[in-house]
Amino acid sequence: MENCPNIFVLDSNENSRKILESYIREINNNSEIKTFENFNQGLEEIRRYAIPPIVFMDISESKDLNKDIESVKLYTPKIVVTSNDYSTDYIIKAMRYGAKEFLPKPIIKEDLERVLEFITSQVIEDSDLGSKIITIYSNKGGIGKTTIAANLAVELAKTSGDKVALIDLNLQLGDIATFLNLSPSFDVSYAIKNLISKKDETVLNVFERYNNSNLYILSDPNYIEESESILPHQIEELFKKLRKIFPYIVVDMSSNIEPNSLKILDLSDLILFTTIVNIPAIRNCQRCLNLFKSRKYDNNKIKIILNRYMENDEIKVEDIENALGEKIYWKIPNNYFSIMEAINKGISVSEVSLNSNIANNFRDFASKIADDIVEQTISKYRGR
Repeated sequence: MENCPNIFVLDSNENSRKILESYIREINNNSEIKTFENFNQGLEEIRRYAIPPIVFMDISESKDLNKDIESVKLYTPKIVVTSNDYSTDYIIKAMRYGAKEFLPKPIIKEDLERVLEFITSQVIEDSDLGSKIITIYSNKGGIGKTTIAANLAVELAKTSGDKVALIDLNLQLGDIATFLNLSPSFDVSYAIKNLISKKDETVLNVFERYNNSNLYILSDPNYIEESESILPHQIEELFKKLRKIFPYIVVDMSSNIEPNSLKILDLSDLILFTTIVNIPAIRNCQRCLNLFKSRKYDNNKIKIILNRYMENDEIKVEDIENALGEKIYWKIPNNYFSIMEAINKGISVSEVSLNSNIANNFRDFASKIADDIVEQTISKYRGR
């Protein structure tokens, strides 16, 4: 295995350290390997390295999983966690906090070889692979997708602890800046035309940060004529750049089906296809699902979201699922007054009423999105 950086093993169990070191030397004898029984001593050594090493850290006895992973992440993104506990919830937590891969104990040599190959090639050369583009879409106006995009992004930034980008790609009639009471100095048109080739820090500076949180917002163009010059390949280049900066990219877009819209949908990792409970909206939803099938989107890419849902609706969830041939992924309750107060004040619904049903719903929604994204990467461990 070529171009493998130095490797650190942080594990209080001597037998585990020796086995892991032995396997690594059999797989790759080109790297310097250092093992540490004491976590803090290992961390002190890691921070001395100018080139970030690969770190295998055992978390079986971790008292504060988030703190331990975060302390290593300060010096290297290439973190592999090992543990005797390989329950799905535990793995999800570890990867949400910043681990790139997980190895259950006892470690199998073939699993280790696969992980080393991933870390040394994909993570180093294509650091954007872990980033996810989450697009909120409806092919009918007035469904509430901008409200969903804004509030989901706010809660996702809180839930994940990572930088989240909220991009307004409703290029002619975007409302994200209005919904969150922002007056941005730059917009998506400026970013596309001037910053694609710039350093990550420069790109980040054109985003408007929301209330000193981890949420960074890029608004739609100030003038409609500016939006008309944006082409699909430029959107693709923008996404490539943003994937290198943001683990999560939330996109609000127009309801129209045109080249830019299709490019956004094609490049998205998740499409939160939003509808409401009435016959015209459901029929529109059916047509759009046929379009997605014609473009051969993976089934896991499309998630059906019911907005303004009420338990006593005449049309039941089962009726909608039967009509669409798809399961409903999430239901957002109808809370008109909280939503309108949030929009009028330019804040998120959780800032209007922290414990309201809809604020709780958006928090749970963000957690589910984050967990499901992580779970997709660890499904290979199930059944073991």
